[in-house]
Amino acid sequence: MVRWHKTVLVVGGAIVLSTVAIQASDITRGIKGNLVGSVAQSEGACGVGALQVNVETGALCVDAYEASPSSACPIANPEAAPHTQENLNEASCQAVSKPGVVPWRFVSLSQAKQLSARSLKRVPTSAEWYALAVAQADQSVCVLSGSGPQLAGSTACVTAAGVYDIVGNVWEWIDGQVVDGRYDGRTLPQEGYVSVVDTGGIVVETTATPNSEYGEDYAKTSLTGIYGIIRGGFYGSQTDGGIFSQNLAVTLDLRAAGVGFRCVKSI
Repeated sequence: MVRWHKTVLVVGGAIVLSTVAIQASDITRGIKGNLVGSVAQSEGACGVGALQVNVETGALCVDAYEASPSSACPIANPEAAPHTQENLNEASCQAVSKPGVVPWRFVSLSQAKQLSARSLKRVPTSAEWYALAVAQADQSVCVLSGSGPQLAGSTACVTAAGVYDIVGNVWEWIDGQVVDGRYDGRTLPQEGYVSVVDTGGIVVETTATPNSEYGEDYAKTSLTGIYGIIRGGFYGSQTDGGIFSQNLAVTLDLRAAGVGFRCVKSI
C-alpha cells in the first residue's frame, strides 16, 4: 500500500488561530452522524456550475466541480506555484466551476480563500465538506490511483446531488487550522488509520492498522506547529484516500500538484 502522506510533500508553517470548543456529544462512529441533512438540487438557483445542497448547518450553494481558473485568468492550467500568483495578479481572474478542465492546483489556503472571495464565495468548513462527502456512496469510481488528476466531471465520481470529485482527484482545502495538535478545542490523536470521527468528520481516534469501517482512510496529524487542513485524498492516495482521509499537518502555504479547492456560499 502506498500512503498518500508519503507521496505528497507537506511541511510546517505558522499563522494565528482562533478555535471554538467541541462538545462531547459531537463524537460519532461511522458515517451516520447527525450532520448530514437532506440533499437537494435547485436548477439555476446558485448560478452556473453550482447547485443547492441542504445540510444541517444550513443551505449551501456548492460548486459542482473543483475550482478552475476563469477565462480572465492569464494561465488556464496552473502547473507551478508562480502560475497561481500570476493569475492572482490579474484582478479580474477568479475561480469558477466547470467541467472538462484540469482542477486548479498549486494553490495555498490563503490563495484559495482569495480566489473564492472574488467569486463572492468561500472554501467550506470541515463540517460542510463532510456533509457533502458522505453522500459519495461509491468511492471505487473516484480518482484515487493514477499519475495525475482527471478533467472535472469526466468520471462517475459524483454524489446524488451532482457534486463531482469530492473524494480524490485533488485534495481540497478546508477553512480551518490546527495549532500544536489541537483543533476546535480538543487534542487530535496520533496519526494513523481513522477509527472514530466527530460529526464534522474530523478524526477522534486512530489505529495502527487499516480500519475497513472507515475505508482504510488515513489521518496525518502533528503535535507541534500551526497547520492547515486538506481532505478527501488525491489521485495518488490509493486505499488511504476517501471520505475520512485527512491531512491536518500541512503548511498553510502548501502549493502542490495534488492540492486544489472547491467553493461554496451560504444561502
